[in-house]
Amino acid sequence: MESNFNYKNFSIVIPIYNEEEIIEESTNAIYAMCERTGLNFEIIFSENGSTDSTKTIAQELIKKYPEIKIISNSKPNYGNALKAGFELAKNDLVISFDIDYYSESFLHEALVLDDQYSSITASKRLGSSEDGRRFVRKLATNFFVNLLKILFGTKLSDTHGMKAVKKTEIEKFLPQVISTQDIFDTELLIRIEKNDGKIKEIPAKVNEIRPSVSLIYKRIPRTIKSLIKLRIIFYRESLKTKNL
Repeated sequence: MESNFNYKNFSIVIPIYNEEEIIEESTNAIYAMCERTGLNFEIIFSENGSTDSTKTIAQELIKKYPEIKIISNSKPNYGNALKAGFELAKNDLVISFDIDYYSESFLHEALVLDDQYSSITASKRLGSSEDGRRFVRKLATNFFVNLLKILFGTKLSDTHGMKAVKKTEIEKFLPQVISTQDIFDTELLIRIEKNDGKIKEIPAKVNEIRPSVSLIYKRIPRTIKSLIKLRIIFYRESLKTKNL
């Protein structure tokens, strides 16, 4: 166990949807990196509406690895899956990985997070980041982040992807989060930021190992609609605060 870790335990939440081709290999890799920390950990699969054998394979992996848990929702919804996993997580630091996007170096960076920070994220848009995704996905990310800055004034350069949040922050802000689907984790981070929580950003290294399971042309209008709805909700919340 590394002596400079600031946490005694951690939880990893992984939403899964139609992942039969990669779930076993990725799980083996993620489990091994967790085990190498020497800390107590749990891995939570939050399955949401898979139509292939993902759930069956996950249940077999539970037999192999006692630290793995699985929860299920019948409808595909990434945000709800992530939220359900965050709610179930019991350890001091909660880390969000995707089954096709995880990193041992990010795990170690999260485990040495200082007390001054509420959360840490891996940003694909920092100068030293390596983003190997297709051009259209990079373009969509840039558009999304610029829209966030316009609507919410956030200083964050990226809100999607790997992140770790202290359990105390999740308990404080998760009940306020209304977003599901594409922007659940974005809203959580913005609420932390707006309440003076410090969020550390580190460079990300991203390589696509398979096509996205969600179609980007469907996600873009859905995400814009969700962000506008959230901006209205934030405005109403600010009016209530002023009237107190």
